[in-house]
Amino acid sequence: MRSTIVRTAVGAAFVASLVTACDSAGTASSGPDLSSSGGTATSSGAPGQLDSDAAQQVGTTIEQALQRAPITFTPEKAELTEQARQTLGEIAKALQGNAVKISVSTHAGYPDDEKAKALSEKRAEAITTALEGLGVTGERVARDATGNEKAQGDQALDTQISVAK
Repeated sequence: MRSTIVRTAVGAAFVASLVTACDSAGTASSGPDLSSSGGTATSSGAPGQLDSDAAQQVGTTIEQALQRAPITFTPEKAELTEQARQTLGEIAKALQGNAVKISVSTHAGYPDDEKAKALSEKRAEAITTALEGLGVTGERVARDATGNEKAQGDQALDTQISVAK
C-alpha cells in the first residue's frame, strides 16, 4: 500500500511538472535546449569537450526525469508502467543527436538468486526494448541486471539509469 501511495504521489508530481514546464505556446520547455544546433549538442571547445558537454547534458536530463518519475516495477513483474514509458521518452529525446551511451541497472528482490537474476534481466530487456522503440539503438544501452546482489525489498523495484563511463 505504501508503494502505491508513493507511486500515486510521484505520478501527480510528474503531471504537475509537465504542466509547469510548458511555455506560453503549450510546448514542453524542459531539458537541454538543442534546437539551435539541429538537435545536436555543440561546443566551442575541443572534440573531447563536445562529448563531455553532451554527456553532461544527457546526465542532467536523466537525473531530472528520474526525480520527477522514477522507473519502478511492481513486485514479480517486468512490465513498464505508462509513467516509466514517459520517463524513458524523455531520456530517449536527450539521447538524440549525440553518441552518449547509458547504463541501466535493474534489480529484483527474490531470495532465490536465479529467479532474481532472471527477473532483473527481463526488466533490463523491457527498458532496452522500449528505448529501441524510441530510436535509441541497443548498443548505446549497457545493461547491468544485478538480480538481488545490490538491492533488496522496495529498493529492488527501482531502476538506475546513468551516462555510461
